[in-house]
Amino acid sequence: MLRVAGAVRTDFLDKTLLAVAQVAERSFFAEHVAQKKGLLQSLDVRIKLVSFLFLIILASMLRTPQTLWLLYTFGLVIALVSAVPPGLFLKRVWFFVPLFSAAIVLPALLNIVTPGDPILVLIKLRSAHHWGPYTIPQEIAITRQGLWGSILFVSRVAASVSFAVLFTITTRWSSVFSGLSALFVPRLFVMTLSMTERFLFVFLRMIQDMYRGRKSRTIKTFSNDVERNWTASRVGVTFMKSTEMAEDVYRAMLSRGFHGEFPSLARFRAAMVDYIWLVTVVCFGGILIFFERGIIR
Repeated sequence: MLRVAGAVRTDFLDKTLLAVAQVAERSFFAEHVAQKKGLLQSLDVRIKLVSFLFLIILASMLRTPQTLWLLYTFGLVIALVSAVPPGLFLKRVWFFVPLFSAAIVLPALLNIVTPGDPILVLIKLRSAHHWGPYTIPQEIAITRQGLWGSILFVSRVAASVSFAVLFTITTRWSSVFSGLSALFVPRLFVMTLSMTERFLFVFLRMIQDMYRGRKSRTIKTFSNDVERNWTASRVGVTFMKSTEMAEDVYRAMLSRGFHGEFPSLARFRAAMVDYIWLVTVVCFGGILIFFERGIIR
């Protein structure tokens, strides 16, 4: 920690180390949630994959915010009965929703993008401006149609992201890869994902070791610009090491008899709770569709 002009600030290297440690910590905590006893943790991973894919497709098909928020509430209830901490679930969902939807939602609110009935005038110009097929109206306002479309879009993203988050934090990655293989996903694709996930932690540890090594050999304080330049050079070093490691791992696999096959050691057996879960999800989806038709009529 360095004190500059009476204010405490964190060194750039410390910030980077802290960010790397937080990535590893979040990954470990997600694995910890997957080991708890809960509804989703007890399901066969194949059934879970199919059911969550169905729920995400259902979210893309629903056309009213009411039904989408009912679907989101269903996901929240599932999180509670699966021993998922509510704070973790809400934080992960509502971190991604503004991040991915703001760039689309904010322009869509305005009559420049979504013409319609104005409900709030933001800017008044002297006259309208025309550039070929594009027109900026004299009054730039939020329209009723744009607001409705934005609410619908945010609701759909929230419902979809909630189920994606639930699946990832309640399922071990090794089970995910085995389930994909059991559902006839190409073995090469599954193997690539599996090795990427495993070696991600190897490189995280390597990055931490590089920063700790430099930190332990540093006496004086460098400016942030110098530290950023050093960080950029470490990016190149990491890339070269990753390429070398990929070649070494591939040669090691060939020397041990690898011929493109990636056999799975997991053995799946669906139980009664899996079929009950699948029927419940399908029935709930059908109820939402009929409920939405009643709202639209």
